[in-house]
Amino acid sequence: MRTALLSCSCVALTLGLAACGGDAGSSGDADPASLVPANAGMYFEATIRPEGEQREDVLAAAGKIMRTPDPAGRIQELVDEGFENDDLSWERDFAPWVGEKAGVWLRDVSGEDPPVAGVIAVRDEKAAEAALPKLQDDGKRGTYEGINYVTDDEGTVAGLVDGYMVIGELPVFKEIVDGRDGDHLADADRYEDVVDELEDDRIGLFYIDTKTLLDAAVKADPSTAAQLDQVRSFLPVDKMGPSAGALTADADGIAIDQIATDIPDGPLRRLATLFAGGESDLLKELPGDAWGAMALPNVGEGTRELVNSFGGLIGGAALTEQVKRSTGLDLEADVYSWLGDVGGFVRGTSEADLGGALVLESTDDDRAASAFGKFVGLIGQQAGAAPKPVKIAGAESAVEIPAPGAPQKLVLARGEGKMVAAYSVSAAEDALAPDAKLGDAATFKAAEEQLGDDMNASFVLSMPAIIQLVDAFGEADADFEEARPYLEAFETIVTGGSTDDGTVRSRTAVTLK
Repeated sequence: MRTALLSCSCVALTLGLAACGGDAGSSGDADPASLVPANAGMYFEATIRPEGEQREDVLAAAGKIMRTPDPAGRIQELVDEGFENDDLSWERDFAPWVGEKAGVWLRDVSGEDPPVAGVIAVRDEKAAEAALPKLQDDGKRGTYEGINYVTDDEGTVAGLVDGYMVIGELPVFKEIVDGRDGDHLADADRYEDVVDELEDDRIGLFYIDTKTLLDAAVKADPSTAAQLDQVRSFLPVDKMGPSAGALTADADGIAIDQIATDIPDGPLRRLATLFAGGESDLLKELPGDAWGAMALPNVGEGTRELVNSFGGLIGGAALTEQVKRSTGLDLEADVYSWLGDVGGFVRGTSEADLGGALVLESTDDDRAASAFGKFVGLIGQQAGAAPKPVKIAGAESAVEIPAPGAPQKLVLARGEGKMVAAYSVSAAEDALAPDAKLGDAATFKAAEEQLGDDMNASFVLSMPAIIQLVDAFGEADADFEEARPYLEAFETIVTGGSTDDGTVRSRTAVTLK
């Protein structure tokens, strides 16, 4: 086994052990980050044995997802099944000594097998010491700086260090032992400043320090320095601060919060804002019966900035010219100059009523009108069918193009402030001027509440509608059927974010039925 202990800490990070057993009590609640070196480039942490109200919240969420009135018992069964081949069980071999939290630390991610160390808080050192030989396959015993350890047949070392079970290859184990009196991650300003912004009642945590990872990569392989310099010339990732995220759960749902700090102004911040879910009002303006919808802000301006920034690496001017030769589109005149926010939606739960649209907001209708004809010709050419004019409510001009093998047609339409590419006439009409808006829908408002007042939604998805659509298309495959009981616990998935100077925050939340 590589090793049962390291597996234990990794399983903990995916909540495999969360809520198992009773409360950890007053011992074993130490912070694993207090033993991890301060220069850690990547760190993950999980609460293995939540206590009090947090434990009740985790069990409530787990019970809904796993469809069981006894989630703690079911989780323990799954853990025992995972260790069955090693003749181990949670109650006998782990519960007597495992504390509240476990962490996994990576100094860097260079090479095919980067060094990894697991750090598990221990609440009973005697019990941990007694369990260690079995957990390590009665491996070879050794001592380093007065610390006893056991090495299994795969070279993984485990031993007790200042109230923690430390697991990893011998060099990493020695590094932690040698650093006991040095600086640690828990006290590092770069770690504290970003982690303190997260929820205190989290059950999972990740921390990534990009600058530290890049420095370690160059140190491990100096030949990569030139390649990294190229990247830094247009995306100064080494200038940004650490990023962190937290997982929380209760009976209402599950949420993942993320924060990225000190992001330099320019294309890097633009990318971070897009991925985090930027602030766009377009999402609320999409049709109210959509079960899936998204929106991104200022796509025209952002795309122009990104292409120009990448120009030094991939040849921005050459790329622009290539697009013009192959499509006839002038990126500046036909895209950047008028394109604002971009959104899209999907609706319908059967093949007959399935529809949706890509919605492009226009900041300059005259330029959009000029570009519209080019888009129509290009898409018609690609589809191999001649576009035919069609009357669409709210559209100044519109065409439809047959979609081979599909019951509906592709519709391209342009109206005041918008251009749409839709699947079905009704979807095009509602994309331009919906009778009911998504922002007024009860399901959207409930999902939006999960984001809080400081974030705007940028993506929303209804899981019941997905399941209904899959069923409408016939028998689902075996993997979907296996996942169905868990998927049926999910109501709505929503993502949103906010940007404040160089700090980008985002949240992905799932409401539970």
